[in-house]
Amino acid sequence: MNIRKGWFVLLALLLSGCASIPFEKPRRTATRELAAEALLAPYWLGDPVVYRIRHSGLFRLRGMKLPIEGFMELDANHRKARLVALEGMGLKLFDLTVTAETVEVNHLISDLRRHPGLPKAVADSVRRIFFQPQPSPADRLEIGSREYRLQRGGADETRFVFGGEPPLLLEKRGVGPSEDWWVGYYQYREQIGRQIPEGIFLQDRRAGYTLTLWLESVSCIEQ
Repeated sequence: MNIRKGWFVLLALLLSGCASIPFEKPRRTATRELAAEALLAPYWLGDPVVYRIRHSGLFRLRGMKLPIEGFMELDANHRKARLVALEGMGLKLFDLTVTAETVEVNHLISDLRRHPGLPKAVADSVRRIFFQPQPSPADRLEIGSREYRLQRGGADETRFVFGGEPPLLLEKRGVGPSEDWWVGYYQYREQIGRQIPEGIFLQDRRAGYTLTLWLESVSCIEQ
């Protein structure tokens, strides 16, 4: 999807007031016997590389609707991201550095300072979508008729759902006393020799926000 089409969809979502998922549902095929290692082999965020991602999106937080476009530098090995978000005319909205445990606000436009929970919500979204938690060969594997599930945890459970052929990550979910969130990955296509989703949708029911994200382009940065 190109930037113009992404912004057309964003405008339609804003006008409708709807938080529905604007991506095609993934096709799930019959499963086969596979080990966890085989499921994880094509997983693009398991590669120890640095990605540069161009994206557009719509962030909703307690009644606020924030359409954005921007760039992210994602270090998949060290679990670190630098995220710059712009509005449609090019004004910089925010600039964040996110790690597994912290968020550093490099820039936040004054209008957004009225929403003190915004940097944390964005940082949590980046972590959950791109680098924390990650599926592992040590997770418990269950094979259903049309999906593969890797699961871990006790009171708080994390689940990763794979499907299609070859099997790709379709969902992440965290459920328990301290969390209730879900991420869906849609419309995979090949970029830079890897299968990468064009569309991502995240919902955190406890914190009260959603993020609809279009990955416009993805490239690798030489190390």
